[in-house]
Amino acid sequence: MNRIPTLDGVRRELRSRWPEWTALTLFAVVVAVAIPYHEPWGDEAQAWQLARNLSLHDLFQTYIRYEATPGLWHFLLWILCRLHVSYAGMHWICGGIAIASTSLLILRSPFPRYLKLTLPFTFFLLFQYAVVARGYVLVPLLLFIIADTWKKHPLVVAVTLGLLANCALHAAVISGGLAMVWLVEQFRAGCLRDSLRRRNLLFYALIVLALYAFALWTAWPPSDLAGHISFDRSLRPSFAVSSLAAILMPICQPTILAFPFWIVIVPVFVVRRSLLYLLPVLFFALFSGAVFCVFWHWGLLVPLLIALLWMTWPSQKTGLAPAEIVGRVAILYMACSQILWSGYAICFDHSNAYAPNLAAAQFLMPHVKAGETIAVTYLDESAGSHSANNIYNATGILPYFDHSIYINQRDPFYLWSDKNPSESLFHALLPSHPSIVLVEASKKDADLPIDLTGEKARLLMNSGYRFTNEFCGSVPFHTQLMLTNCHMIFQYEGHVP
Repeated sequence: MNRIPTLDGVRRELRSRWPEWTALTLFAVVVAVAIPYHEPWGDEAQAWQLARNLSLHDLFQTYIRYEATPGLWHFLLWILCRLHVSYAGMHWICGGIAIASTSLLILRSPFPRYLKLTLPFTFFLLFQYAVVARGYVLVPLLLFIIADTWKKHPLVVAVTLGLLANCALHAAVISGGLAMVWLVEQFRAGCLRDSLRRRNLLFYALIVLALYAFALWTAWPPSDLAGHISFDRSLRPSFAVSSLAAILMPICQPTILAFPFWIVIVPVFVVRRSLLYLLPVLFFALFSGAVFCVFWHWGLLVPLLIALLWMTWPSQKTGLAPAEIVGRVAILYMACSQILWSGYAICFDHSNAYAPNLAAAQFLMPHVKAGETIAVTYLDESAGSHSANNIYNATGILPYFDHSIYINQRDPFYLWSDKNPSESLFHALLPSHPSIVLVEASKKDADLPIDLTGEKARLLMNSGYRFTNEFCGSVPFHTQLMLTNCHMIFQYEGHVP
């Protein structure tokens, strides 16, 4: 029976594990300081807008299917919206979830202190899945719960594996790999030889399969999503390159060192007689090679690897095998390398715009209040960006209003459908001269100006519009900026000779 901790017990705990509690406090402070300076971007806004404006039935029956993801995060946001949590409040909830997962890592994991005090400050745990409010924040928490209960509470493992599959498609693949490992471990433990254990295993399996089926039903793509999917495939690198990127890019810098990292990590699992535990990593790499994947997807590999090391951590107190020692050095190097990424991202986000949405919304507010009409479109394709992606980025402005402010977009969110009429409506409405045209653009180099010599810019200028304002935000990864999104304001001033 668990006893209620006494004051003396709390004091002993704080004295004996003061480095852990200090690290957890520092993590919470960094997240709390970073959140107010973070400008939410398109993905954060899209999920919020869907949850805020749709019934639960419509959300799951129709609209989440266009998001290419299961709906656990959307369901949580739907609840938060009905509890009147604000858009800013969503980020504090996200930070709280990240602190909960870090608490498990620091206070419950079997790692030596030098890993407990460094791993929480890696880029994905401290910034990408803590400050940036997306459904991926749930993944470390669920993975660490699985790791902590792996050999002790099979019912918790089953439920958590099912919930993990409902976070994201990449998380679902990870969950499937873990479920297979868990099933093999149950067979090895002799569960088939005992009728009660067989029944329990069947019960747990039914729980997992039911939650998997729900995730599949939710994320099953509608037929009119096909054009967007085929476009993503046409721009992607080869299967092999994409698979390698998924297991190399999120590890360390320079990226070339990720090759020897895995060369020394694999023998760690061999020495532990747990090579099977790398099956989720293999599934993740293969899936990432087959579908669209960017760095915030790649990052799921980091909490996964931490969880796998946690599950297989040796219990003996004797000397360590050479492979184990080298592997721990590699993990520490990964952590230290990513702490630099975290510092760069948090400092950049503190002093610069991660996304241009808040600044653009503040500019547009008086125009919206004055009843001026605003249309949204995209600039000519540049830097490998796609028109649909560019229009989608305008969704980031909408949470700051109580309705869609775009006359050519009915819904207050973007619909990833080949039948989305936003662009055709823009061309139909342009002769009526909307007061403002919001033009979406992306660029890979934040320092380069956006080219205004293309077809769309010429169309606007010839229609009496003048380019007046530009709001840009950039996304950091490693120690550089990966992508810059811009909202460009064109205002109607009559015919330009």
